[in-house]
Amino acid sequence: MTIEIEKLSDVAGTGVTSVPTIVGGGELLGMGISMLVVVAAILVLGWFYSRSRLASTGASDVINIVATRALGPKERLLVVEVAEQQLLIGMTSTTVQTLHVFDQPIRVDDSVPANSGFGARLRSALKEMGK
Repeated sequence: MTIEIEKLSDVAGTGVTSVPTIVGGGELLGMGISMLVVVAAILVLGWFYSRSRLASTGASDVINIVATRALGPKERLLVVEVAEQQLLIGMTSTTVQTLHVFDQPIRVDDSVPANSGFGARLRSALKEMGK
């Protein structure tokens, strides 16, 4: 990128040169405000997306995951409750298979929800350590 330097002709003929201003304070302020608007729009759209996903997976579902256990990177065991009956399901990347149908519903520790993330499980463990 080259910047052209223009000679100013003054009365004394001193040959004073001037470099044009590339970016001023007003342009930087406008660019900063534009960036903030774009970031805010991204955050608002992300919030709307997450809210719409939560609304679509409401508590009115007939299928509930009671418990889950990862066996490997793509293998998992699930205890699923459908129509007041619990099933043990084996799931891999290519197949889903019913392994067992329980006669009596199993009880799960309600202190940590089955779908809770790492943060909730860490808080629960720390709370139990403090007792």
